[in-house]
Amino acid sequence: MKTTIFKKFDWVLLIDVILITLTGLLFIFSAQMRTGNPMFFVIKQSTAFGVGIAAMLLIISIRYDIYSGYAKVFYVLGLILLILVLFFGTKIRGSRSWFDFGKFAFQPSEIAKIALILYLAKFVEKNQHNMTKFTRLLTPFFATGVYIAVILMEPDFSSASVFVPIFLGMMYVGGVSKKMIYYIILFSVVTVGLPILETYSVINFSDIFLIHNFKLIYVILIFLLSLCMFIFMKALRIRITPKEYKKIFLIVLMGLFSAILISNYLKDYQRRRMVVFLNPALDPLGSGYNILQSRIAIGSGKLAGRGIFQGTQTQLGFIPDQHTDFIFAVLSEEGGAIFSISIILLYVVLILRGISIAKNAADRFGSLTAVGIVIMFSYYIILNLGMLIGIMPVAGVPLPFLSYGGSALIVNMIAIGILINIHIRRYAY
Repeated sequence: MKTTIFKKFDWVLLIDVILITLTGLLFIFSAQMRTGNPMFFVIKQSTAFGVGIAAMLLIISIRYDIYSGYAKVFYVLGLILLILVLFFGTKIRGSRSWFDFGKFAFQPSEIAKIALILYLAKFVEKNQHNMTKFTRLLTPFFATGVYIAVILMEPDFSSASVFVPIFLGMMYVGGVSKKMIYYIILFSVVTVGLPILETYSVINFSDIFLIHNFKLIYVILIFLLSLCMFIFMKALRIRITPKEYKKIFLIVLMGLFSAILISNYLKDYQRRRMVVFLNPALDPLGSGYNILQSRIAIGSGKLAGRGIFQGTQTQLGFIPDQHTDFIFAVLSEEGGAIFSISIILLYVVLILRGISIAKNAADRFGSLTAVGIVIMFSYYIILNLGMLIGIMPVAGVPLPFLSYGGSALIVNMIAIGILINIHIRRYAY
């Protein structure tokens, strides 16, 4: 059995992840040189990597189909952890989202991502012949919504956001009709769009009375949106039954309540980030500072970089959170386009291997689990790199395996273990 596992092991995926992690350790060291004790973070990250390797090997040793039988248990345990952190967690940067055990801190939302992926994969596998029914979508929708709602109570908008693409992607691959996906996208647009519109209006039209009472016109906007949709569909001669229109109106109404919930929990700095990313110059010393400094660092690296440990933006501390969320800016400044493109190619290999594993999985559960993990990694990669160059809002999300973060690295290694597990057992033996 062990020999068979060894032969079928996905060495390409493992080596790819190791290369990204080792590169991360190098630039974490560089990012912390100015503190006088750069090895402190390197040792902590290396320890987490060692624990992650051990957890990955443990995950691989157990047939992944066994996990499917405990998918609900994992989901409930994840929810319990998320609730407990609200009461017993440590408050960091305004969010009570960490359990602090002294030398080790753990973020429950990290493991909750894996728990939700397993739960959704099991649900879709169990109901794969009925996924076209609208009612079948309600259970996974509310299961995902509960996780998001609890995480928003911490509040941690960045961590909560990843659950949306995971849900949408897994449901789409799971066989949900395109019409239902459109409904979900409509819900998401209303849920996220209204708080963004509110924030933008407050910043740019603060002298208008209604803007300071924006929630009072939420309902008006919803009715106007519904009316415009009806007129638009009629103009295009799109046939829509009264039942479908009621369904659309209900979805928009649910989006309204979700938007109000999100708006109530958004911090001021989060509101500013949502708008300033469109024009960082609006607040160059505040919310726009991070984007402007990362752009300077990335641009100054040019082709070959300024040299390892030689980046001025890095060593003088101009780049914020340079060992965590903005580590790619450090890499780009000191390693240049050569290092930047190399890391991006390694991430491409990671995603392509994940897609290949999803396509060749032995069963539906394995395939959907792999899809969920690929979406999780892809979301973080796209969002992090996007915020560095200013095409995405600063969301406080790390780059997988590259950024400093012990609990994130361990959970990511567990996710890699699940992918390799599915790859090894793609054929019966």
